[in-house]
Amino acid sequence: MNTHQTAALDTPPSSTTGGSTRLAGNMGSVSLALTVLAFSAPLTVVAGYVPFSVIFCGVGTPVAYIGAGLLLLIFSVGFVTLNSIVKRPGDFYAFISYGIGKSMGLGSGLLAAVCYFLLLAGVISFFGVSFANLMTQMNGSALPWYFYSFFAWVAIGVLGYLHIELSAKVLSFVMMLEITVVLVFSVSVLIGSDGSLPASAPLLPANLWSNNPVFAFLFAIMMFLGFEATALYRDELRDPDVTIPRATYGSVIFMGALYTFATYALIIAYGANAAEVATNDPAGMFPSAFGKFVNPRFNTVISVLVLCSSFASCLSTQNVLSRYLFNLGTDGALPKFLNKVHGKHSSPYMSSITTSIMTAVILMPFIVGGANPDLLFGRLASVASAGIIVLMTIVNLSSLYWYVRIGRRQEGISFLKSCLCPLISSIAFIWLSVLIAANFEVLVGGAPGEHVWLLYSVLGVQFVGVALAQYFKVAKPEIYARLGRSHTAH
Repeated sequence: MNTHQTAALDTPPSSTTGGSTRLAGNMGSVSLALTVLAFSAPLTVVAGYVPFSVIFCGVGTPVAYIGAGLLLLIFSVGFVTLNSIVKRPGDFYAFISYGIGKSMGLGSGLLAAVCYFLLLAGVISFFGVSFANLMTQMNGSALPWYFYSFFAWVAIGVLGYLHIELSAKVLSFVMMLEITVVLVFSVSVLIGSDGSLPASAPLLPANLWSNNPVFAFLFAIMMFLGFEATALYRDELRDPDVTIPRATYGSVIFMGALYTFATYALIIAYGANAAEVATNDPAGMFPSAFGKFVNPRFNTVISVLVLCSSFASCLSTQNVLSRYLFNLGTDGALPKFLNKVHGKHSSPYMSSITTSIMTAVILMPFIVGGANPDLLFGRLASVASAGIIVLMTIVNLSSLYWYVRIGRRQEGISFLKSCLCPLISSIAFIWLSVLIAANFEVLVGGAPGEHVWLLYSVLGVQFVGVALAQYFKVAKPEIYARLGRSHTAH
């Protein structure tokens, strides 16, 4: 890479050099890690999703979370290496534009936005259902779920409008509560267990492979999603070249350790009957164990904290999505008003407002049509998560393509970080993508192949983005030149 190209990469696009069109902040590694960890909603995962992994894997489920954590660490090596080279806040959009090309990058940016829109709509509906259930538990009756979802929609809209560090403080506080509850539960189980199941049993690979580990591994991978958004906040960090790697690796390691420990404790709590309990009562598995080993009087408190966990996930997703729209708007791929930055709060306020409006548009037909909110959340979240896994696959391939095309000829480029790790990760994520397409009914329900059109419809956004980029290349070359925020000549 020559000096001119290097300078171009280190200089922000002209559309972001003005004081009113550049995000700003001073977040450090811990704040960033907690912000993206909130996306995953750890307490909600442990209370609501780990039991489904147990259904597939039984006693050996913790091994699936260990494997998922190791795979995502390998993915993170290539991801962080590409981040250090691209130095742009567009995340998937910028990285894929830089590695493979602007057309594929724009398709990936639009696909990411659609996936996060679906996920946000799903999580907001989950919040409404959880709030309604809590009200019924406390008062015997409740308003329809969408009234409570409206509360979350307004609150995250306001916080998204304000400075990112306010959101970071809210998310950090909720995350610390979630982590405390999970750790208290896990330690209490280990102290109070009757020892009916050998302590080593949940960590034996043989107990994983004796069941159905493939789907448990897939579920485990999906529970980690959110950490990949660290690069989106580049302009709002204290020292992005240090903060992003630390937050990315730290998030994956912490989630891997927390989920493994919590899953291990949940298995120990029920012993050899864990899979049977998970199959018969997945929703009650964690609360029942918490009541037995900690204190049954805290069950309402746990319900409140799960509610807080889902709210934090809503807010984190809102922030991620608004920054995708901001980057796409900055480059002209979407309307330019999306790149407006608030003069006081340094936030992408127009993108955040647009995110709120579009989320309401997505939810309204389901509300008017009387859709089952439990089914709504499950399907939207599953389709979105599947799309994000496909995007992670493309990022891996982008890292490899860049290395073969350019990186291997440059000094100081590590073969291990830039080629071997992305190669291993690519193989694994291609396998996961094929697995999702072939067994989509496991994620969304229904008969085999019945709802696979949902997945293909979302993935079709990638091709729409590629076509749009080609249109810009021919009809609006000045916009095409700005795509990807990387100033490469693809």
